Amino acid sequence: LGWNSQPTCAVILEDCKVPISNRLGAEGQGFSIAMNGLNGAEQSELHLLALKCINHLHNQFLLARMASDLLAARLLVRKAAISVQNHSPETVSLCASAKYFTTEKCFQIVNHALQLHGGYGYLKDYAVQQYFRDIRVHQILEGTSEVMLMLISRDMLEL
Repeated sequence: LGWNSQPTCAVILEDCKVPISNRLGAEGQGFSIAMNGLNGAEQSELHLLALKCINHLHNQFLLARMASDLLAARLLVRKAAISVQNHSPETVSLCASAKYFTTEKCFQIVNHALQLHGGYGYLKDYAVQQYFRDIRVHQILEGTSEVMLMLISRDMLEL
């Protein structure tokens, strides 16, 4: 998702001489020490994941807000579609409201989902990172959120 410009690469230390004063552990044990450090971090992460996050009331409320926002967005899109079908005079304002509300709320929903996934949400192994990238562009395409707000306010003020 990010960090694509970060120069992450393999480091190969071939025939590298390390002074005894800079060694960690006994000779030949460096790789084992490094791997144990990584394993400890991995075990800590797995322990945190094992906690039943969903049992925390805060997370339950967050999921409820996400579901409510998604439902409201869907209903507003349907109302806008019906206004198009019926050639309603409020079609422009309803469509602008639907696009604005839906793209903003869906971005918030996906952002919360990414947060709930923790560091794993950033990995390409999890679909939430793709949703995050995909939803962001919809706040820009076919009229930015600010353009939608302009259309809504013009209709309200009858400009």
